[in-house]
Amino acid sequence: MTKLLITEITRMGPAFCVIGLQRENEKIQSIRPLPSFANGWSHFPHRRGDILECALTPFSGVKPHVEDRVSTRGFTRVTTVPEAETVVYLRKSELAQSLPDLFGCAIHENKKGSGLFAIPRDAKRSICGCETQNLRLELCANELRATLALSSGEVLRDLPVVDRDWRDFIDAALAEGRGANRTARLERFLNSDFHYKIMSCPHHFIRLGLTRPFHDLCWLMLDTLFPLPKHEWLQEF
Repeated sequence: MTKLLITEITRMGPAFCVIGLQRENEKIQSIRPLPSFANGWSHFPHRRGDILECALTPFSGVKPHVEDRVSTRGFTRVTTVPEAETVVYLRKSELAQSLPDLFGCAIHENKKGSGLFAIPRDAKRSICGCETQNLRLELCANELRATLALSSGEVLRDLPVVDRDWRDFIDAALAEGRGANRTARLERFLNSDFHYKIMSCPHHFIRLGLTRPFHDLCWLMLDTLFPLPKHEWLQEF
């Protein structure tokens, strides 16, 4: 049996992707548990910070998703650790200070549009944490996009935010029952109060990921943003 500290839950379309940390031989590394029949979960009732017991088997996934493992039985929650403690463990796992160190390869700008990508055969992994000097979130057709500066000063622009909690927060902020001018009020929040709440948090941390290969490219995503959004923030705008 394996114990995983759940650190990422991402939402892309109808499915969820889950990543957790495993301790093995004093090393902490990321593991992506998968159902035997798909690359994502149609339902995942657990939260970040949950420590789950599960049975995993090696899986020959498509590079660079070397973290993939097949789950051969259901998850059993053992305990839960606080958000700040979860970030302590993340900082002991995969971590990069510069763009080439994120996935062990060159990162390319999309010359025909927005976003950044890696060549699958060049990338050594598909998930990595990073510290940020600055961060901006903005709406693009009601979808959340991120621009951030790494510790090296390098800037990553127009990354899709797939973090489940942040996407749920945006959906709640734009719900019809919230009244008029919802988009404008949310944008004002993201451009003002949000920045202070996130950047002043002592456990502010980001994890970036690569999509599955699509037309021979893996696109960069913002998988996780700590701190996670709080429901009471909705009352502020």
